[in-house]
Amino acid sequence: MTMSSDDPRLVVIHPSQLAGTVLPVSPGRRSLGRGQAADLRLDDPYLSFIHAALSQTGGQTSVEDLGSRNGTSVNGEPVRRPRVLHDGDVVQFGMVRARYEVPGSTGMIPPARPAQEPPVRFDIDRQAGGQINNVGRDQYNHYFQQRDSFLREVAAARTRSLRLIWLSLALMFGGGLVYLWGFYSTANSFGRSFGDIFNNIGNPEAGKPPSLGNLFDEQGFALSAIGYTVGAVGAMLFLIALIMHIIAAARGRKVDTDPRHAWNAPVQRG
Repeated sequence: MTMSSDDPRLVVIHPSQLAGTVLPVSPGRRSLGRGQAADLRLDDPYLSFIHAALSQTGGQTSVEDLGSRNGTSVNGEPVRRPRVLHDGDVVQFGMVRARYEVPGSTGMIPPARPAQEPPVRFDIDRQAGGQINNVGRDQYNHYFQQRDSFLREVAAARTRSLRLIWLSLALMFGGGLVYLWGFYSTANSFGRSFGDIFNNIGNPEAGKPPSLGNLFDEQGFALSAIGYTVGAVGAMLFLIALIMHIIAAARGRKVDTDPRHAWNAPVQRG
């Protein structure tokens, strides 16, 4: 692909074996990753097969994480939604760091080797009744859109599960504190009541029989019961959230291997 000297680009600065690699940012939307289906391909084990997407519209370039395992960040801040890039920003995909450069703003750009890209193919399949298919990268844009939508759903599910995990931990911690408070209050009441009983037994002149009516502090007992219930609910929510997170992570790992996804189906040629 011919790249204009005025086009924005990402220049890899880490790791050393990829340093200097140029990722051209042309108008439209392009996927980045280590898989063969990626428009911009980098051979790094910490990248997902389809890791992120770069979009250039209206003179602005934005980056979006596509549910990658090791995440995407800009200047050290995680990318959770599409983020506009500015000249000099450092974008990190997993362990790969690249500097976004706009030639008109940064001056001369050091020479660098072009990134590896899968060649564009234009094969003609069997034609029938006026329907002509161009079997190249553009034909599968709808597959990439489906993949992006699927990965966004996976990322949203992981976010929900993490929030539920934090909520369950808060319930377990708060319930535990309430339970201990009630238990402590009940134990103190129990100790005082037994002390009064033994004092009455040892003092026949007290004039009243031992009382068992105040052995338990009703308020403390109620607090213990409430704290135990809240903690139990938190434990159940934690188990549910953990299962949700495991399922979401497994779905994300299968994005490029599960044959049930349309983008992994073999291409049939006539």
